[in-house]
Amino acid sequence: MAGDRITTRLTEPGLAAWLEDRTDRMNTGSNDIQARLELGMWRGALTAELRRIRLTVDQANCLADVMNGSLMDAALAGSAGIVFYNAADAFQLARETPFPGESTYGAKWDIDEEALLGYLRALGPTADHALHDAISRWWNTDGEPTVEGWATVGLNVAPSPQPAEKPDADN
Repeated sequence: MAGDRITTRLTEPGLAAWLEDRTDRMNTGSNDIQARLELGMWRGALTAELRRIRLTVDQANCLADVMNGSLMDAALAGSAGIVFYNAADAFQLARETPFPGESTYGAKWDIDEEALLGYLRALGPTADHALHDAISRWWNTDGEPTVEGWATVGLNVAPSPQPAEKPDADN
């Protein structure tokens, strides 16, 4: 387990100057204090973005299916995010080159693939990263594919709508 102290060299061009500027403008007096505050703000931003994401449990389970085994990285995607690109690729592959006996993700999870892709496409980079992180943590904790299971990693999902019952033919 990691301790409560970290040490790093800021080797990315401009990062040390950026941190120094933030330290001055936020009047914290110390780059160490500022780095700790920045880390806390990033964590807070991920938590806030995750709370704003609106998915059904079936949509979340579908994304977990798609993202199973994907590694987290430090990249933030541009106009559309990592989760979007993974889902779009998986959906297309399942439609174009299905294995015998396998269905599309839409059929498997009873979701509208295009609606989900449209929603994911609109997520900003921080929200996309927060969702990717939640899915990764869900897998790492052997999360349950339920509303409650997703809540354990901070993703509040809605129960999936039940299909409407067909009217009785006698009525």
